[in-house]
Amino acid sequence: MEATHNELKPKKERDIDMINAEAALIRASKRARERAWSAGVGVVYLKDGRIVEEMSDGTVRMEESGVGPGQVIE
Repeated sequence: MEATHNELKPKKERDIDMINAEAALIRASKRARERAWSAGVGVVYLKDGRIVEEMSDGTVRMEESGVGPGQVIE
């Protein structure tokens, strides 16, 4: 019986610091959204190479590729 590629690889444990850092980043992003929306401003981030702005009313504005700065497609 032959071993598969996955069986030959040693199992890696996830670093506990990386797990904690990931959880902290998720908490920070949620808090940033709450604070921005309570101030009446949107949250801007980069997703799939595009600039996205989430507003407190649930609308999402995304920049289309090839669109210049300040021009947003809704």
